[in-house]
Amino acid sequence: MQMKEMNMIDFREEIAKTHAMLIPLGAFEVWGPHLPVGADTLVAEEIADRISERIGWIVGPSLPVGYSESLYFKEGGTISVRPETLKTYLVDILDSLIENGVDRFCFVSPHLGNVPVVTQVAVHLRKTRNIKCCLIDWWRIIQPLCTKEGILQYEGKMAHGHASEAGTSTFLYLRPDLVKFDRALKVEPLPDAYPDIPRFTLTNELYEDAVIGDGTVATREKGELIVNKTVDRVVEFLKQWK
Repeated sequence: MQMKEMNMIDFREEIAKTHAMLIPLGAFEVWGPHLPVGADTLVAEEIADRISERIGWIVGPSLPVGYSESLYFKEGGTISVRPETLKTYLVDILDSLIENGVDRFCFVSPHLGNVPVVTQVAVHLRKTRNIKCCLIDWWRIIQPLCTKEGILQYEGKMAHGHASEAGTSTFLYLRPDLVKFDRALKVEPLPDAYPDIPRFTLTNELYEDAVIGDGTVATREKGELIVNKTVDRVVEFLKQWK
């Protein structure tokens, strides 16, 4: 159920059943030569819809643009907002929804750059207003499941790097119409003797196509397993989350 498609009477009736809402948070950034710049936003919205269908939670407003400064590529399509801008906008939206009776939020955010902002907002809401929040950090939550189920050919960055096997497979399942598979690349991650020390480099300084890993081995079948098994786990969690 999409809030934007509901009238006031139906919304009031539905929100009274759960007092809970799904909030998709995405990003606009370069996703290699074969995937759309709105990849994170599209995934967030698609996954939120699937969760909603299973548990009856309303899908609230989507925040399509996140903090993507590190994925800057000249004329490549990346759009970024400052973290403080994203935080203020998100807080204002949540304040309005809380006034409308929501006291539990599930953020669906595939984009890593949004996580610190969501964390700050969620912790503050719990401390000051006893509002419960959880985060489905999509590209991270799928990793142990893919390993456990043996879904992917690779592990680590070759499977889960930017625009590689997992991401491309997910899109081949969710939105095959947007995948230019003939442009998919295999790019070996650069060796790093100090992976435990962040250096805050821009992706374009290291990877000219914004691809890290192997997108050429992706398949729709892998994407279907990733999506369905992960949504199953999320739904299982939300049903018991009080």
